[in-house]
Amino acid sequence: MPEVIVFAVSITAVVVGADWLGNSATHIARSFSLSRVLIGATIVSVATTLPEITIAVFSGAEHSPGIGLGTVLGSPIANIGLIFGILLFFSKAGFDKVYFSRTIQFFLIVLALVFVFSLNGSVSLLSSVVLIFFGLLYLAFQFVVGKQEAGLFEEVESRFERLKGFFTDRKNYHHLYYLVLGASLLVLGAHFLVNSAAILAASTGIPSIVIGIVVVAFGTSLPELFIAVNSIIKNRAGLGAGNLFGASVLDLSLALGLGGVFNGVTIRPSELYITVGVLAVLSSISLLYVFEKIPPKILGVLLIGTYFIALIWFGGFDR
Repeated sequence: MPEVIVFAVSITAVVVGADWLGNSATHIARSFSLSRVLIGATIVSVATTLPEITIAVFSGAEHSPGIGLGTVLGSPIANIGLIFGILLFFSKAGFDKVYFSRTIQFFLIVLALVFVFSLNGSVSLLSSVVLIFFGLLYLAFQFVVGKQEAGLFEEVESRFERLKGFFTDRKNYHHLYYLVLGASLLVLGAHFLVNSAAILAASTGIPSIVIGIVVVAFGTSLPELFIAVNSIIKNRAGLGAGNLFGASVLDLSLALGLGGVFNGVTIRPSELYITVGVLAVLSSISLLYVFEKIPPKILGVLLIGTYFIALIWFGGFDR
């Protein structure tokens, strides 16, 4: 029972810390007139991926790699299956199909890399570095494209004036404070989360990777869920969709790569085939939105249904 309480408190600290950090970073980015597309695809994506990255690093360093692996693989499943499904079902606003299709293509590429790199049962140090490089390349690409697209519909303002104005306005120190506090909560929460999850896995006989995929990944995806719901309420679904797939790319590149660098990643063939297969199906269903052949609400139902079927499937992993 104490470990359950520690687990719940820790995952709350991770989510709240990431939320504070993400909100502060977003406010600072807006102070420099960065575009909504750029914020959604890079800054918000990185901020909402920080729980997975931190847990992957700590689980590797503390010799509980199953927790980190499950979280990193389970988070994209929750993002695309559950949360994007909800976004498609409830949102009335359309998405930028060019940007949307481009991000899914990035995700399918990194998914293929993870599959190839893991065929021998582990992700080597070299493969981990390649994944990290791909994640950084994705961020750089989105930054360049975001700047170009921002010039089409948003006024470009002087960055120097914005920088000076940011630091002369005392109200902005509030956001810097939450930036530091959020990062601290994130790190401490991840440390205790990994330890408590490993103890729960050992005491219940449930594989740690299953706890990571089903429980921890859902918890760390709560920021994406909040952003998606907010996007629906404010009729700005584009920001939510961009964040979901951008975060999923970073889960499989930066988070998995950093986990591999710190302590290696080992994955059994059954775990690899099921997770990659589920993610490939979810991505294919999502891509159908671009072709406008199937109503978004039906696609949303298909995504949500696939997500819950996958959870049942994961429950069948060997104990």
